[in-house]
Amino acid sequence: MRFVIDEIEIQMCVTYVTGRTTVGTIKGVWHDAQAPLIGQHYHIELSIYSPVDVDISGLWRSKRRCPLVHFDGQDVLFHGICEDIDETVYYVRFDLDWLEMIEIKELAVLYTKGEFMSFSARYYFIEIYPYTI
Repeated sequence: MRFVIDEIEIQMCVTYVTGRTTVGTIKGVWHDAQAPLIGQHYHIELSIYSPVDVDISGLWRSKRRCPLVHFDGQDVLFHGICEDIDETVYYVRFDLDWLEMIEIKELAVLYTKGEFMSFSARYYFIEIYPYTI
């Protein structure tokens, strides 16, 4: 997915970046030998650890019917469509070029193919890996 960096923080030798995707804002731990640059566009992949189920029905007046991500200062909320399921993994679609794989055992709620699913993770449990095309 495409990601534009808006903010960079370094805490105890760990680089955290906050940036925009086409569906919202993410913050996570930067994993690359090259230092990130504010305003720079990157293609990234994520590793999301310790996700927690989230009920978003109280956050919007109606059930949200399109993918989004949102950073609230501590957690990143992910809301995407369950595109496929295999024995151990949910394939969650957020955008044309963004498909996340989340282990089924990580979430308490069982989802079905085609259903929207919502979960969150603390920003320090989200790892960001840039790559070149």
